[in-house]
Amino acid sequence: MAKATGLVFILLLMATFCLQRLAQRGPAVPDKCCFNFQTTKIKKANIVTYYPTSPECPHRAVIIQTKRGQEICVKANAPWVKKCLKWLKIKSLSIPS
Repeated sequence: MAKATGLVFILLLMATFCLQRLAQRGPAVPDKCCFNFQTTKIKKANIVTYYPTSPECPHRAVIIQTKRGQEICVKANAPWVKKCLKWLKIKSLSIPS
């Protein structure tokens, strides 16, 4: 009888531990999402790099990093943003002189 009680106790302890681990995981949350957007154009010469926000974010956006180290949110579908990103891609593929 003592063995059965000990076994039940160990099983309950393991189940509690497993449930606690599952509860800690939670849903995946993206690192950075944009909620406010700059609408004025940013000079290409001031842009160091850029990256898109996660598809899990509520708004499709691009985060532009400037020479000053600022990270600025812009709408990915804005015509000036598309043109700027296309220029930056071409620039990154060109051979430096």
